[in-house]
This record gives sequence, C-alpha cells and structure tokens, in this order.
Amino acid sequence: MFGPLTANLTLRVNSTDRIYPNHGVHFAGFVAGFFVTLVLLSLGFLAMNLIGLRTRLSLLQQRRNRGDSDPEYADCNLSEAVKDEATFEDKMVDIMVLEDPQNMYQALENLEMSTLLHATNNLEATRIQIYKDVMSSLLGGLRSRGQASAQAQQRLLSVLHGQLLGMEGRLKEERGARMAALAGQCNLETREEMEAEHRREAAEKAQAELLCQHADQQELLQCSVLLEKLHKLSQSRLQRILLVRHEESSAKVQRQIIEWRRVELHKIFSEELEEATRMGELEKSTAKSLQHDYFICQDQLEEVLDVVLANQRYVLSERSAQRKFLVHSLHSLNGLISDTFSSTSSNLDSWFAHIRRGSTVPAEQIDQLQEKSQKELVMVRQRLDEALNQERRAMRCGLIKKRRELISDMVRMHKQRQRDLSGMSKGLEERIEIAQHLHCWQNLLTAHSLELAELINTLDEEAAADIRKVTMRVIQGAIADVKAIQPSASQAVLTLLPPGEQSSLLQVEPDPAAGGQASGQGASGLLQGQERLHQEGKAALRTLSCTREALQEAMEKELQEQKELRADCRDFFRRLCLSQLTLSEDDRLRMKLEFQKCLSVIDRCLMLPHAVSRSKLHAALTAWRKEAEKHMTHTQSKGKTSEARLKTDTSDLRLFQKRLEDGIQMFEKEKEMETGVMDKVLEEMQRERENDLRRQADGLAMQMATIHYQKAERRSKVLETSRAMVTLHGLLIQQLRERKNLERQDMAQSIQSHCLGLEEAEQQLQKERSELDGLQATQPRVESGKGHQEDSDAAEEDSEEGNVFQLQLDCRMTFILQEAFCKCEQVIALMAERFQAMTANNQALEEIKEQMELKRLYANCDQDLEFASRLVKQSQVSAEVLLEALRLFLPTLPESELLSITDALCPKQHHVAASAEQEHSGCAGESNRVLPVKLREDVVQKSMLNMSSCAVERGRLQEKRQSLMEKLLPRSRLLLPRDAAPLLVEEKRKQDGFTKAQLPVYKSTVSVKQQQSDGAKDRVVEAVKEALHGTAEEVMASACSTLGSTAAGERLFVFRDPPESCDTVDIPKRNRKRNFLSLKKASVAPTNLP
Repeated sequence: MFGPLTANLTLRVNSTDRIYPNHGVHFAGFVAGFFVTLVLLSLGFLAMNLIGLRTRLSLLQQRRNRGDSDPEYADCNLSEAVKDEATFEDKMVDIMVLEDPQNMYQALENLEMSTLLHATNNLEATRIQIYKDVMSSLLGGLRSRGQASAQAQQRLLSVLHGQLLGMEGRLKEERGARMAALAGQCNLETREEMEAEHRREAAEKAQAELLCQHADQQELLQCSVLLEKLHKLSQSRLQRILLVRHEESSAKVQRQIIEWRRVELHKIFSEELEEATRMGELEKSTAKSLQHDYFICQDQLEEVLDVVLANQRYVLSERSAQRKFLVHSLHSLNGLISDTFSSTSSNLDSWFAHIRRGSTVPAEQIDQLQEKSQKELVMVRQRLDEALNQERRAMRCGLIKKRRELISDMVRMHKQRQRDLSGMSKGLEERIEIAQHLHCWQNLLTAHSLELAELINTLDEEAAADIRKVTMRVIQGAIADVKAIQPSASQAVLTLLPPGEQSSLLQVEPDPAAGGQASGQGASGLLQGQERLHQEGKAALRTLSCTREALQEAMEKELQEQKELRADCRDFFRRLCLSQLTLSEDDRLRMKLEFQKCLSVIDRCLMLPHAVSRSKLHAALTAWRKEAEKHMTHTQSKGKTSEARLKTDTSDLRLFQKRLEDGIQMFEKEKEMETGVMDKVLEEMQRERENDLRRQADGLAMQMATIHYQKAERRSKVLETSRAMVTLHGLLIQQLRERKNLERQDMAQSIQSHCLGLEEAEQQLQKERSELDGLQATQPRVESGKGHQEDSDAAEEDSEEGNVFQLQLDCRMTFILQEAFCKCEQVIALMAERFQAMTANNQALEEIKEQMELKRLYANCDQDLEFASRLVKQSQVSAEVLLEALRLFLPTLPESELLSITDALCPKQHHVAASAEQEHSGCAGESNRVLPVKLREDVVQKSMLNMSSCAVERGRLQEKRQSLMEKLLPRSRLLLPRDAAPLLVEEKRKQDGFTKAQLPVYKSTVSVKQQQSDGAKDRVVEAVKEALHGTAEEVMASACSTLGSTAAGERLFVFRDPPESCDTVDIPKRNRKRNFLSLKKASVAPTNLP
C-alpha cells in the first residue's frame, strides 16, 4: 500500500517546427531515371539497326560476289523486266483500238519517241552488262596467270561493283532532279505559250465580231468556220512545237547522263587500278598491261555496239514505217465510213428535193419526213460508232493478253540466253577469247532484235487485220439499217399522196438522175470504197517495200561511216602520239584514257538525232511562217490605197476572210515543204557533228600540250629557284665577308660540304646515266635476237606454206598475185606495228633522260637550299627579311611556295634563336635590313639600264630596217599596185614594238627571195641574219632582267617598263607560245579527219 506507485503517463508536446518535402530531389530523380531509360532505349534501337544494316550489307556483298546469282533475286528482276517489256508494247494496241482517228498520227509519233527512249535504255543496260563481263574476264586472267592473288582479284572486283552501284545511285538522283526541273520549266513554258495563244485567238475573235456586225448570216457563218479551223490548226501546231521542244530537252538530258556514265566507267577502272597498285596488290607493270588490254577491249566493244545500234535503228525505223502503214489503213477505213454516210445523206436530200418538186404534198410535211430520215441516219451512225467502240474494247483484252504472252515468252528466252552468255565470261582469260566473246554478244543481240521485231510486226499486222474484220462486220450491219431508211421514207410519202399521184411517183422513182430510190447505192458505194482502199493498200505496200530497202542501205552506210570514223580517230591518236619527242608510259596511258572517253561518245545515238531533227524542222517551219506572215501583212498594207480606206465594213471583212484563208493555206504548204526542209536540217546536223568531232580532236591535242606544258613548268620552276639560291649565296657571302667577326673555318666547312654534296649528286647521276646507256646498248642486241627468232618463225611458216607460192601448171597468175597482195598487206601491218613499238620505246628513253636531267636539277637545287640554309644560319637573317628577298628573287612563284622555301631555309628553332640574337646584336639587325634595300636598288638600276638600252636598240633596229627596205624594195617597185597592201601593212607595223618590227622584215625578205637571183638571195639572208642576231642577245638580256624585276603576290615594289618596252618583251613570248601550240596541233592533225 505504501510501496512505490507506477503510473502510465503520456506526454504530448506541441512543436512549432515544420517539415517540408524536397521536391527538387524528387524531380531530379525523375529526370535522371527518364534520361537513363531513354539512353538505354536509344542504345537498344541503335544496336538493332547496326545488326540489321550489317546483315543487309553482308547479303548485298554475297549477292555482289556471286554476281547476282541468287535464283529468287535474279528471277524477280527477270520477271519485272519481261513484264515491263510486254506492257510497253500495249501502247500500239491502244492507238489502233481506242485512239481518235484524227489523233492517230500524232499518237504514233509520240509512241515512236517513247520507243526510241525505251530502246536506248535497254542498250545502255546491255552495255553495262557487257562492260562487267569484260572487266571480270580481265581480272580473272590476272589470277589465272599468277599476277594477282584470288583475294586481291575478288576485292578489286567487289570494289568495282560497289563503285558501279554508287555511280548508278548518283545517276538516278541526278536524273530525277534534272527531269523534275525540266518538267517544271516545260510546264511553265507551255502555260505561257498557251495563254499567249488564247489571248491572240480572243483578239482575232473580237476583231471578227467587230467586222461582222453589219454582215449577213452567210458571211458570218463562213468567217466563223474559217476562224475556228485556223485556231484549231494553230493550237495543234503549237502543241506539236511545245512537245517537240520538250522532247529535245529531255533527250539532251538523257544523252548527257549517258555520256557521263560512260566516261565515269573508264575513270573508275583506271582509278581503282592505281589504288590497287599503291596498296601493293598489283605490280605497276601488271596494272599498265591490264590498262592496255582494257583499252583494246573497250575499242572492240564500241565497234560491236555500233553494229548493234545500227541494227536496232533499222528495226525501229522499219517498225515505225509499218505502223504508219497500218494506221493509214485504219484511218482510210474510218474515212470510208464517213464517205458512205455522207453520200447516203446527200442522196436522201436529193430524193426529197425531187419529191418536193413532183408532188402536191405540203413542203412542211416533206421537210418533217426529211428531217426524220436524217435523224435516223444520224442514229445509225451513232449506233455504228458505239458498236465499233464496244467491239474494239472487247477485242482489246484478247489482243493485249495474246501479245503479252508471246512477247513475254520471247523476252524471257532472250534474257536467259544473255544471262548464260554473261556467265561464260568468267572462264575467259586471253584477249582473243574476250574478242570472240564480244562477237558472240554482237550476234546474239542482233538476232534477238530481229526476232523480237518480227514478232511485234506480226502481232501488229494481226491486230490491224482483226480490227478491220470487226469494223467491216459492223459496217455491213449498219448498211442494212441505212438501206431501210429510204424505203420507210418512201412508204410515209406514199401515205401522204393522193391515190392518183402514187402511180406517177412510182414512175419517176426509178430515174436515177432525179434521185430515185437508192436502196442499193449504199452497198455499191461500200464496194467501190473497198476497191479504192485495196488499190491504196497495194500502193502503200510498194512504198513500204521501198522504205525497207532504203533503210537497209542507210544501215549499211551508217556502219561504213562509223567504221571509217573510228579508223580516222585511231589514226589521229596514233599520229598525235608519234609526233611527240618524249612520252612516258604513264602519260601514254593517260592520253589513251582521254582518247577512250572520246571514242565512247561518238556513237550515233537513237534518241537525240531524232528529237533534234524534229525540233529544228519545226523551228525552220515556224521561221518561214513568220516571214511569210510578215511579207503578207506588208503586201496588204502597201496595196491598201486611200480609196480602199474609205470602203465599207464589208470590204474589211473580206480582207479578214482572205487573211484567214491565206493562213490555212500556209499550214497546207508547210506539209508540202517538210521533206525539203528536213533535208536541209539533216545537212546542218551533219555539219554540227563534224564540228563536234573537230572539237574533240582539238581537246586531245590540248591534253597532250598540257602534259608538255606541265613538264616545262616544273623545269622552269626548279631553274628559277636554283638561280635565286645562287644569287642569295652571293649576297649572304658578301654580307658575311663585310663582318669583322667572320668565322672562316665554319664558312670553309660549309663550302666544302656543299661541294661534296654536289659531287655526290653528280656521281649518282653519272651512275644512272651509265646504267641507262648500258640498257640502251643491250636493247638492240635483244631486239636483234628477237628479230632472229621472229625470222626463224617466219621461215618455218614460209616452209609450211611454201607450196602455196610455188608456180604450178594449174595455178592462175591472178591467184598468185592476189596471195602476194595479201602477204604484202600483212607485211606492211607488221612493219607499222614494229615502227610504233620502236617509236614508243625511243619516246620512253627520251622521257627517262629528261627525268634524269630534272632529277639532277632537283638534286642541285636541294644542295643549294641546304647551303643557303647554312649561310642564313651564320648570317642570322630573319625569316621576314628572307621572305622579302625571296619575293624579289622569285616574283612568279605563289606565296605558299615562297613560305615553304622560307621554312626550308630558316627552320622554326632558328627563328627563335635568330630573333634572340638580334635583340642582343643591333649590328646584325641593321645588316639584315640592308639586304632588301640593296636588292631593290639593284633591280631599279637594272630596269633603268634595260629601258635605256631598249630605246637605243630600237632606234638602231629601225635604221637597219629602213636601209634593208630601201635595198630590197626600190622606189620604182613601191609604186606597183600589188605591193601597195604590203607597204600599208609595213607602215602600220612601224608603229609597233621591237619584235613587231622584226616580223615584217623577215616576211618581206622571204617574199623578195622568190624573185631575185642567187646572189641577191644570199645578200638578203646575210642582211636579215645580221639584223636579227645583232639584237637577239640584248633582247633576251632585257627580257630576263625585266622578268626578274617583276613581282607578284604581296610584293613591296612592282617594277614595270613603259608600254613600248613592255610590248618589246611580252609580245615575242606570246607569239612563241601560240606558234608552238599551233605547230603541235598542225603536226599531229590528219588532213582527212571529218
């Protein structure tokens, strides 16, 4: 009871502290988790994409390595190509079945252009396939001969295929972009031209309405008909012009893309071979021989494609002529229908007119019956048209199905044969086998083209025959309805006549002159029309046969011209190469590449000449039409006198109608002029082609001149640099000698090391020269050994074929002479080949000599640079002063090369040391600053001396020239009329510069040489030589000093002579350069080049 008490207490404390949740931490955690999740998802998607891309690339690489040998992939491509080819030929059926007869010819022209484009694309695809075969064969031959490993050959082939795929992708993008831009431009041009045409038509309609306000109904109707016809013809002509113009633009774009592809193919092959050579996969000699074989095979490929192209042109032209014949027959059949219904309508009108004159029936009732009969005839025509449309649409499905099936089977068979032939190229090794393979391609493509053309022509004929049969059957049914119109009208007329007049009407009905009953006239008119169509068909067949013969002759002529053209081009290139004094193997391959690019684009393409000829034809006709309209307007305005201006509106309306009629007649005359204008257009296109060929020849000559110019430029640069270094040596040595603290031992050591370097470079050059001389000395013995071996082979061949050249009793002399002539041609060809090989060898040796000489110059220049660097280090010349001096020494070099020379002479570490020493040594800095000042003073002094010497020499030369002119041309001869022009030119040229004064003296001397005796000739020659050689050294000295004084880039001073002295220096250099290029081009250009 009194123990400790235990109580449960609960304490409650009211605190005023508040706890806030940290939302920033929550948000940061959320953001961090979100970004981590996003990064993980991105990495996952990236990994999936990389895996998928690698899988696709591996599959593509496998297909590329197998040459697209996957059956499913190849069959898919084959089926698509076959389907496209068969679907394209449906257009002719649509034209014959669905097209309006009035638009058939225009639709046929558009189809012809589409056919040419389609054939061009197929030929380019075939070219790419043959190119791949040739490329695979050449690379496969390297592996079989052991000149390249299988891995290198496979890698090179895969890289080439990859480059081709990339090129095709770029071409596809380029074509899409250019065609889209062209389509937009054409649409804008079409819209503007059509709007202008509509405005012109609206103005003419407004003028016609104004003139026809006071005219009668007949004149108004006549004017309206003429105006509508003229506007329809004008719109049709404008649409054709715009279409032809757009086709020409599209054809030019397609041709540019094709030419770019061909040039790019050759460039890709050469670049990949160079890359393989740099990587060590191919030896340099192997790559060069491979390039030579490639160019030979490409030349053979171009000849094969010329034959295929000419055959394709013949096939397409023949198909176009036959289709025009078929369309003409269908159009004539439609004309027969129109003539039949027109004659029936006129017979009904004449019959009702006879009834109206010979009966007592009211005219209103007869007019109602006539109108009813005409409506029935129109209904028959409408039912005929509807029946024809239904029948043709019904037969269209059958025709297309049949055509697609037959064309697909043939095209599939052709593609399979081409694939088999392409697969055979993998086993080819030698160049002869490649040539045989190309010949097989030529035969295969020619046969396929002829087979497919024959099938399509047969299908077109069958389709036209079916259409004619259906049309005649429907016409026969319509003729029966036409026959029933007049009897029903006669019965209705008889019901209206009184009983007494029926007999008299029946008596007059059989009179054909009065237009009696003509129930059989529709059938007889149809038979006459069929007979007329039959005769026209025979004439058209004869024309078609003549057209085929003309096309065959044109194909043979084209093949002959292309063969001669390529022979002339090869002869031109051979002369171009033989005319050079030096030409290395690399430069020869470079020129062969440029020549092959030219050869690949001189073919006669299918699409562009056709489009350009049509465009030029319409342009010429448009120009003639504008000139004729201008002449007609001028004649009308000139013939309109003051009395004519006072006439009524009726006379103005007649003049307006006369102008409309003249405009319509112009359209008819244009059709008659097309043949003559087309001949002129073709002649103009031939001249343009010849000019293009000449431009290509000039381009090749300029490429060769560029090679030699680059060599001369390298030589001149190193010589100029060497001269500048020698001058710098003298200045630096003089500056060092003027110093008191000159270390003679260091200077002597530098000079000694420089002399030793020059001697070592000279010894190395002499060693290389001796090796080259030994090789050149042993080469004739090797060639003689080869010649003896060839002679032994020839002796064996002669012993084997000796019985052919033996005189036999039964052998005719003509046969012996023919064999000898053939042998002579073989010997001439062999000697020509040997001469070319010998010339190429000599050119290569001369090139090696030039390279050795250039190497010696570079070695001496390096030694000079090294010695100059030591002198710069000893003289402590700063880089800025050195750069300023080099600008004066080498005014023609760019700033980048000057900086590189400065870096070689004054290294980076020397810059810092020299600047540090110059800070402590003031005299060195002062001497460095004196160096450019001395150089400027020397240049100015030389320039002033050159100016004064040039003036003195110019006066002395003028005196010599005047004395020579007085000796050569006496006063009595100066008065002759034929010498007046040369003297005028002489007096005019007296005002020119120094070198211009020498040229007329030489020309006048040459002209007088032909008229004087031998003694006079000798005196003239001596006098001219004295005049020329007396001043040659001074002129060259002044030229060199002036060139040395000029400055370029960031120069402190630029020294120039006065205008007269500048002419005396600059003009001879330009003349020499231009004459050199002209001489080069004239020496290599053949005279028989087209």
